[in-house]
Amino acid sequence: MDNLKTLYRLYKQYAKMDFLWLLRDTKYCLMQIFSDAVCAFCTIAGVYLLSVRFGGLGGMTQEEILFMMSYATIVEGIYMMFFIGCNTGMVSRIIGRGQLDHTVIQPVPLWIQLLAQGFSPFSGSTILIGGIGLSLYSIGNMFLAVTPGWIFLLVLYSISSTLIIVAVIYILSCMAFYAPAAAEEIAGVGKDLFSSLKTYPLGGMGKSAGTILLTVLPIGLTAWYPSKLLLMVGTEGVTWDQALEFLYLPAMTLILVMTALLLFKKGMKYYARCGSPRYSGFGHR
Repeated sequence: MDNLKTLYRLYKQYAKMDFLWLLRDTKYCLMQIFSDAVCAFCTIAGVYLLSVRFGGLGGMTQEEILFMMSYATIVEGIYMMFFIGCNTGMVSRIIGRGQLDHTVIQPVPLWIQLLAQGFSPFSGSTILIGGIGLSLYSIGNMFLAVTPGWIFLLVLYSISSTLIIVAVIYILSCMAFYAPAAAEEIAGVGKDLFSSLKTYPLGGMGKSAGTILLTVLPIGLTAWYPSKLLLMVGTEGVTWDQALEFLYLPAMTLILVMTALLLFKKGMKYYARCGSPRYSGFGHR
């Protein structure tokens, strides 16, 4: 309970700092907000325009593609709002630059700091708001049966997809404990993998490629797969024999998060013994 209170207080503190940045440096803050919106629009525009040109893509109709784009935007927005600040979503930079000592010496558990430091509700919420608006528009066009259960599933899947992205980034970032200079930017490579591929529908791919993208490289779990299930619930409903299919995403999220925690804990033990052979003030906040 004390840890949760500490986390809440830190969230309030970082929200206040983000708001102060908006007030003190409004020009550059608005420039970042605008650039984030442009990047998000460009990411989804290409796939959607292809679906318009060909009347669908990857076994999905134009309207279904738009809904999948809105889901992907919501996931990206959650990531931007909770993990973009202070490089907590790019933790390999903190490790590789030798800046982990800045957090280790604080009288607050490391996991609380990593959860709270990235919170940017004012400068980082643009994409999330846009994704929610786009989803409302797409739902209205498709006349989906939106029930409390469907909304709960949407929230659960959106959080799960975001945690999958964060877990994969942290798994890759653990390499920075052992090769700080070489792996400093590996988190960005992992994030770009999701950013560039998650908006594509995977229904037209072969079985082997689809399996890989739903297991080893869980890109399909961050947009296509949950969107397909949500569309199924909103149009056809769900039967009990499909329960395992709907539990797959939360189960994979739990597996990846636990794997990331174990690898990070192992990396921290190595860090406690050997420390970091380098330090870079670049990007430190």
